[in-house]
Amino acid sequence: MSTVYHLSNGYLFGMGVWLIGLAASLVVGVKWQRKWRSFPRRLRFVHLGLAVWPVCALLTLPELYCALFYDETDSFGLTNTSQRWYQIHVAPNAAGFRDTRPLTPNLPAGEKRLCFVGDSFTFGHGVANVEDRFSDRIAAELEAAGSLGHPGTKRYRVANTGLPGLDIRQLVDKLLPEWISNNVQIDLLVYTLVLNDIEYLDEWTAEHYQNIEQTKPEFLLFRDSYFFNLLYFRWQHLRRPEGTGYYSYLAESYKTEPWRRLQRKLDELRALCRDNGIELRVVIFPFLHNLGPDYPFRDAHRRLEAYFTGHGVKCLDLEPILAKHTGEDLTVNQFDAHPNERAHALAATAIRNHLLADLFANDGTE
Repeated sequence: MSTVYHLSNGYLFGMGVWLIGLAASLVVGVKWQRKWRSFPRRLRFVHLGLAVWPVCALLTLPELYCALFYDETDSFGLTNTSQRWYQIHVAPNAAGFRDTRPLTPNLPAGEKRLCFVGDSFTFGHGVANVEDRFSDRIAAELEAAGSLGHPGTKRYRVANTGLPGLDIRQLVDKLLPEWISNNVQIDLLVYTLVLNDIEYLDEWTAEHYQNIEQTKPEFLLFRDSYFFNLLYFRWQHLRRPEGTGYYSYLAESYKTEPWRRLQRKLDELRALCRDNGIELRVVIFPFLHNLGPDYPFRDAHRRLEAYFTGHGVKCLDLEPILAKHTGEDLTVNQFDAHPNERAHALAATAIRNHLLADLFANDGTE
């Protein structure tokens, strides 16, 4: 992989050959036009080639723009532009997480670790600067506030361990047990639960993602370009709007067997935290693109909130808070439904004031 503009060597070579060929064809075409003025039949082909040339040149411009300057993601990270965004903006730490703070096993005496864990919402998919994520905003405020009654000192260190696609099974069966076995100090775990965390407990999900995989292009122009690859997936989005059936099916999952499976995994998460001295708190993040009076997941939010409060887990549902801002732009872009910087800022304020207010208390008591 080349480091030049985060473009592969194969792409750079192919584009170089194309640009050289484009320039050479124009020079040759003009020369042939002058040379064959007295040969009308030959001249017809030359004129045809010269007529096609501007079209090829014009199509090259958006391709170069998308390859060099376009910096947007899509919801599923399918487009080449989205994958290039990851190469540019994601710098994992030694533990493999998108965080500027190291996830060291132990902390200095008197310090505690607040760990945010979740999927791409926590990871900050589509948010270019990690400082704009809700976890980093809270970290900055905690560091500014300092220890209880002792400004200038750190009481909590914040870690962001969000991973794209992370679900409750991976958290309970792999990630959290690994931290525990490696003696990674975690005092407070904030699990950012997004409504699609239930999808991996539903058999329909495998079929859904298999259908998404089948939409990936095989034709070289659509597969290895940036502009044409982007156009291809935009066309797929319009031709097969997966979201319609996907989201309605997810809403139903909270009324059937997948909901019972999710509760059992949440029971395991609570037990893991309880048995290892980790305090668990939960943030419930709504789907931002369909917030409003007809939001189809309101019943799912109520079920989740009732589960956590019923088991003594401090929980914050962001749906009623973010719903007040439905007139604002809260998603990354039209084709990426992840929370943007504005949504992260709103979430950070709500989490600070309602879920973590005790961490910011300045009364000098523990």
